[in-house]
Amino acid sequence: MGFGRPPQDFFVKSLPEGVIVPGLVNAHTHLELSVLNKKIPEGCGLAGMAEAISSERTLLSSATARRAAIEQIANAFQEGTWFYNDISNNAEFTGFLRSVPEFTGNRFLELLGFQSPNDEQRMQIGKELIESDHEVILTPHSVYGSSPAIMRFVNEYKRRSLLSIHLLESMEEHDLPHERGEIWEFLKKIGQAYRHTEIRQKNLLEYLYLQGIFSYKKLLLVHLSSAYPSEIDYLSEVVPHAAWVLCQRSNEHLHIQRKNWQALLNSPLTMLIGTDSAATSPDVSVLKEMYQILKQGQVSESRIWQAATFSAYDYLEISQSHVPYFLYPEARPTLESIASHAKAIILRG
Repeated sequence: MGFGRPPQDFFVKSLPEGVIVPGLVNAHTHLELSVLNKKIPEGCGLAGMAEAISSERTLLSSATARRAAIEQIANAFQEGTWFYNDISNNAEFTGFLRSVPEFTGNRFLELLGFQSPNDEQRMQIGKELIESDHEVILTPHSVYGSSPAIMRFVNEYKRRSLLSIHLLESMEEHDLPHERGEIWEFLKKIGQAYRHTEIRQKNLLEYLYLQGIFSYKKLLLVHLSSAYPSEIDYLSEVVPHAAWVLCQRSNEHLHIQRKNWQALLNSPLTMLIGTDSAATSPDVSVLKEMYQILKQGQVSESRIWQAATFSAYDYLEISQSHVPYFLYPEARPTLESIASHAKAIILRG
């Protein structure tokens, strides 16, 4: 007995030699900031970046910003980046991404504001959005970017028990509870400095614990570039199920140096890879991010691939049946070779 005739729509396509790779996951980015590409001064640090973004904020709601985001998505897709955790401060942009066919991923609305008198307005925007959009996820920005009231509000309206927060990206964050340092001075400059009793003179991680931030099943801790070994030990004990999202090129652009590689790599935290925004990174291509991480000589190639693919699928509960595959023509099965043959052919999606 034979196999019968092939289906009517059956076809055979000849492909060039190369390497086939599953779609890459960008675990942290801000697509709305794509319009600020090459506008953030190198070496300006965290406070300098925040000030530069604040001064350019009028660009973020423009049609130009939307076109820049679509262009970044398209370029990254050609290099194998397929899924995003996108963080936006703007409800309109979050809604816009929902209508972009090229975008696949989670959409977070980040409630930004450290000064409490404006909390009610921000929280009302969040309420209205989650009532009209059943997929968007509310999230805080950071210990310095979102007030304690916003932290509690986000926890009250949690969705899918998934949260993303920037944490210990810079050493200056340790100064916040003592109302000193560059971040505090920046908050004063923009009228956002406020004395919150919940955080004043407190340990940052214990403060987040008390606000309910560590109660999430899926917790994306973005950066941890300046976390002390004792802080990594605390996270390993309290939230061993959390993910650590590494954004190497953005840190390098801001001249933030990581000294805790081995402490994080030896911790139970799941390593994932993001690019941060195209304001502080050249692009949102995870492939290029992976290669830059490899060049640091701290993380094995196999672990880098794992972080960008199967670890991300598992952690973010992405069905592998939905994952597209990409062929990198003429590439050899090494990250260096694949990155040098970055333009890929999509095989399934």
